[in-house]
Amino acid sequence: MASPLDYDFEALLSAIAAGIVNTDELPVGLYMKTVEYLNKGVVEGWEMATSYLPDEELLAELQSGIYEFSAAKTYQSVSQLQKLSKLLVKEGRIASYSEFRQGASKVLDAFYDNYLQTEYNTAIGQAQNARKWSDFEQDKENFDYLVYDAIIDPNTSDICRPLDGIKLPVDDPFWNTHSPLNHFNCRCLLRKENGGKKTSKADVKKAYDTTIVKMDDTFKMNPGKAGQVFTKKHPYYDVPKKDKSKIKDNFGLPKPPKPTKE
Repeated sequence: MASPLDYDFEALLSAIAAGIVNTDELPVGLYMKTVEYLNKGVVEGWEMATSYLPDEELLAELQSGIYEFSAAKTYQSVSQLQKLSKLLVKEGRIASYSEFRQGASKVLDAFYDNYLQTEYNTAIGQAQNARKWSDFEQDKENFDYLVYDAIIDPNTSDICRPLDGIKLPVDDPFWNTHSPLNHFNCRCLLRKENGGKKTSKADVKKAYDTTIVKMDDTFKMNPGKAGQVFTKKHPYYDVPKKDKSKIKDNFGLPKPPKPTKE
C-alpha cells in the first residue's frame, strides 16, 4: 500500500491475524507515527500565518488534540481489521492469510493513504485559521469587520459559495460555527476590513440556514476558539457503547505531553 507513514503494516496485519493486536491492545508505534505526521501538518499551517501574533498556548492545544484524534483513528482502523480477521472462516473452510491481506489492504489504503492525506491537509488549514483567529481576537480594536472570502470557481462548494462576502464583527456568534475550514479541502479564509456596512441579519440568516445543514458536525466550530483541528464529533469517536470509556483514557495509548511551565 502507499502511505506517507514509515510503518511496517505487514507486521501489523500479522499481529492482528494472530490476535496480538486488537482494540484492547492497540499498536503504539502506528499511533505515534500518525501523531507525528498530522502534527507536522499543524506546524506547517501554523507557520503559514507567521505574520500574525504569537499564541504558543493555542498551538499546544492544537497539537494535543492531534494525539486524541490519532488514538481514535488507530482504534477505528484496528477495529475494522480485527473484524476482517474474524471472518477468516469462509464456507466451512479457513481462508488463507493472503485473502485476509487482500481485504485488509483496502482498509489500510483508506485509513493511511486517502483519509490520512485529507486529514493532513485539514490540519494545515485549521492550524492556519486558528492562528489567524488568535490575531483577530488580539487586534479587534483596530478593525471593524471580518469578511468571509471564498475562492469562486467551478470547484467552489455549495457550503462556501453562499458565505462569500459575509461581513460581520469579530464577536458575532456567526463565526462560532462558520469560521473556515467549513468542510474537507475548504479553501476559504477570513480577512479584516474597515468601513462599510455589515451584512444584514436577513442575509446572514439565509446564509446560515442554507449552509449549516450541509456541514459535517466536526466543522461546525471555530478552530481558534475550540483549539482543535478535529472535534470529538468526528466519526472516529463513534465507538460501541462498551468502548465509550476508552475515549477518556485515550484508548489506552500514550496521552499528550503536559505543557511545560516556564
